[in-house]
Amino acid sequence: MNFSKVILASSALSLAFFAASCSSTKKAEQPAEQPKPVEVSSEPAAKVATQNPETAGEFKTVYFDFNKFDIRGDQKEVANQIAEHLKAAPTVQVQIQGNTDDRGSTEYNMALGQKRAQALKNYLIANGVQNTIETISYGKERPAVAGNDEEAWSKNRRDDVVKMK
Repeated sequence: MNFSKVILASSALSLAFFAASCSSTKKAEQPAEQPKPVEVSSEPAAKVATQNPETAGEFKTVYFDFNKFDIRGDQKEVANQIAEHLKAAPTVQVQIQGNTDDRGSTEYNMALGQKRAQALKNYLIANGVQNTIETISYGKERPAVAGNDEEAWSKNRRDDVVKMK
């Protein structure tokens, strides 16, 4: 019982000390600084192209199976076409954007999207690509197709290869 009184008393003293230290003492008022105007540029903020690679005609999309990040057998030809295109233009810089369907947690899908992007990057490098390749995961945040069925989900489990500006 005495211990709880000591705790109570010390808590009350701590609060009183805190309140006293926070008391308002007027400081010399300084003139308010005018906010600096914000400059707006007509240039895009990111250096990554925003068009879908399939519509741009340069690269195709690589699709993945549910919960997998290895390049499917039926997608290796697409990956080979991307590799040939990049080897023919060694100065082109690309970003591989890993995507998932909307099933699973955000954290899980971000990690899976990154594994997918890295898997394609490794495949391209193993096939002789020496271009600069960045990877990023968007997880389930950028679906290509809306819907909650296998047809939509299969289109969202993908890597988009986007040319950098």
